[in-house]
Amino acid sequence: MQLVKVKKFIRKHRLINKGDTIVVAVSGGPDSTCLLHLLSSFREELDLKLIVAHLNHGLRPEAGDEALGVEKISRFLAIPFETREVNIKSYKKELGVSEEEAGRRARYEFLFEVARKYKASKIALGHHLDDQAETVLLNIIRGTGVDGLAGMLPKRTRGGFQLVRPLLCLRRNEIELYCLDNSLKTFTDSSNLETNYTRNRLRLNLIPHLEDYYNPRIREALFSLASLAADDRRLLHGLAVKNYLKLSRFQSGKILIDRPGLMALPPALKGRVLRQALNRHFVSKYISRLHIEQLLDIAARGKTGTSVTLPGDLKAYCSYTKLILTFKSRIGKAKLTALPLKIPGTTYLPGGFAVKANIFSRHELTWPPKSYQAYLDLDQIPDAPLTVQSRWPGARFYPQGSSGRKKLKDFLIDKKIPAERRNALHLVTAGEDIIWLAGIRIAHPYRVTEKTENVLRLEYSLIKRNGNLNIVNGKGGR
Repeated sequence: MQLVKVKKFIRKHRLINKGDTIVVAVSGGPDSTCLLHLLSSFREELDLKLIVAHLNHGLRPEAGDEALGVEKISRFLAIPFETREVNIKSYKKELGVSEEEAGRRARYEFLFEVARKYKASKIALGHHLDDQAETVLLNIIRGTGVDGLAGMLPKRTRGGFQLVRPLLCLRRNEIELYCLDNSLKTFTDSSNLETNYTRNRLRLNLIPHLEDYYNPRIREALFSLASLAADDRRLLHGLAVKNYLKLSRFQSGKILIDRPGLMALPPALKGRVLRQALNRHFVSKYISRLHIEQLLDIAARGKTGTSVTLPGDLKAYCSYTKLILTFKSRIGKAKLTALPLKIPGTTYLPGGFAVKANIFSRHELTWPPKSYQAYLDLDQIPDAPLTVQSRWPGARFYPQGSSGRKKLKDFLIDKKIPAERRNALHLVTAGEDIIWLAGIRIAHPYRVTEKTENVLRLEYSLIKRNGNLNIVNGKGGR
């Protein structure tokens, strides 16, 4: 009966494929021993390669006997056996976490290491229906959303491996009966009977109370809730990915999110899109729901310059129509010291940019120039060294098409160039005269006219890894 149920569950959730190499986490308890025996029975049919991985936490006197017991059943089933002993008490102090969390981290580190050694694609865990019910109830008590209601998924990816839980469809008593029917020797973890852990109190006290006074099938009800929530989670996740790709782009260490587009999404998707952005490009494990709400708050207000600091050296701020996520350390970089412009030749700039300069007659050029190009009347440019540099306080600029000089800062504000980008802009100058704001606008006095004979053509580029030039799109760099 249990075998048929597990096979059906595996097929439904596509947990195992033919020819898989699977690391099986075996503690020696009924759950993991049942899992190992069941998977072993599928070996020939599915051409599986199994590896047993047992971590000895060194917390209980019987731990050594458990390790020997797991090794014995592995030998009996002719399955490779890997084990390690870890001092969890010392590891707990080293990490500054609870004993339970230290054990969990050590366990996954060990499992990932074994999986890498055997080139396994999957790690099988022995969680069952009762574990799922406990997890969902625990999440409800702590406060959770749809993702927490989904509890443990039948499969998920972590550390580059798929974690699969083939026994989620079985009750604990079904597992114990399977072990009894197949004469499997198992060990009972005495710490499961201690009430100093929250999960143990929930298992030993709260769930039996709910069964006695509210719903005798509370475990099945919580499992059903998790299954329905998992379906909703998958749908919302797919929509979040779709909208993230539509509304966001990653550029120079920053995520730029279309703020109006984000705010137009349904509430159920806004936070998930932000999670996508954080998960894909930053270490986001310390980002809580409160931080997501802060991000949504500044996005809703939309005031340029409004910002919020996040864990992990992250900062988010609004800049016109964008919500931008980046590392704080990337903001306010040192300005570029003036570099001589090579004519003819290519001047390489920090950050992988370059300005290429050549001289042509006016009739040799193709019109109109591209946005990353500047055509300048060479004979009108002041007789001063040409350089490429960052802006400086009080700089003034005479933009092409305007009626006169203005503060560069005012021009950049009018062009809606975000404040954090302004110091990173590259200016081509003759002395203190700005002749081209690279990729954006040339200076009016040096525009090409019918009287122009010699033209200085500049091209602003980003160097690709293969050494080729890649244009930098801008606006009106004529």
